[in-house]
Amino acid sequence: MRGWLRRKLRAPALPAADGVSAPPQADAYSGRDKWQAMAGSARARAQQQIAGQVGAAAGVDGWSGWCGLCRVPVAFSLPSAASGQAPNLREEMSCPRCRLIARNRAAFALLIDGLDLDKSRVYLTEQASVAYLWLQAQCPGLVGSEYGLDAVKRAHLQSWYASMGGRGELAERDVTRLDLEDASLDVIGSFDVLEHVPDYPAALREFARCLRPGGRLVLTVPFIDSAADSVLRARVRDDGSIEHLLPPEIHGDPVSGGVLCFHHFGWDLLSACQAAGFRRAQWVRTWSPREGLFGLWTLVARR
Repeated sequence: MRGWLRRKLRAPALPAADGVSAPPQADAYSGRDKWQAMAGSARARAQQQIAGQVGAAAGVDGWSGWCGLCRVPVAFSLPSAASGQAPNLREEMSCPRCRLIARNRAAFALLIDGLDLDKSRVYLTEQASVAYLWLQAQCPGLVGSEYGLDAVKRAHLQSWYASMGGRGELAERDVTRLDLEDASLDVIGSFDVLEHVPDYPAALREFARCLRPGGRLVLTVPFIDSAADSVLRARVRDDGSIEHLLPPEIHGDPVSGGVLCFHHFGWDLLSACQAAGFRRAQWVRTWSPREGLFGLWTLVARR
């Protein structure tokens, strides 16, 4: 199985400026009021109805479409719908060629747009992942990291990483105290990581510090598009213990098997980015049925 996956992950084609592989349609919102105007429109209601029918339309064969990263027609996998469950249009809809799920494909389209990957220096807050391996094949200047690696976990992940064609050793970094130089990066990508960081404003400050002027942060997190303020689910006490303000929510993770979620974010994450040193931040909503992307949210902040 791993050999098959490794062959699939090698050398996927990048989008070209040919009209066929243009970035998927995405609308940027700088505030909740602008999104609320759209959310109440006939267009938004129609999109909601379409998204609600994707599972039935996909069935057991998947959603027929086009992967903008691989530049090929594919059937996006939707196993939840195939098994009769509610379709997970964010965590599934994976391309059989690049293996990236919907939220990764939407985020990568924004991350690589207009970027010279041969010359750019990019940091991802992950390394032992299919997403990192895909970008490593395209970007010589890519670096990444994991967190919380003991000897057993490191050996296990390093073996998997090497078997999948990953280059180099796994690095460990705390995103609130990065060992990267000031203004040394063109782009930072962080995909469903920030919600697991108790002091996420410190991570945002580190991201801003490490990005060059004009550089961008592209991130995904659990986002409540109707909420002005983020929800604090848990916090760390002074003695290091965890105080749960809501029932514990554990997200699956290849490193530890499960990681506590501290935050569900609202629109105030934009102002948190600006307070951390970004000059502009927007929530970007991607809607492209052709590419299996149905209203997915990604935050893009400019240094």
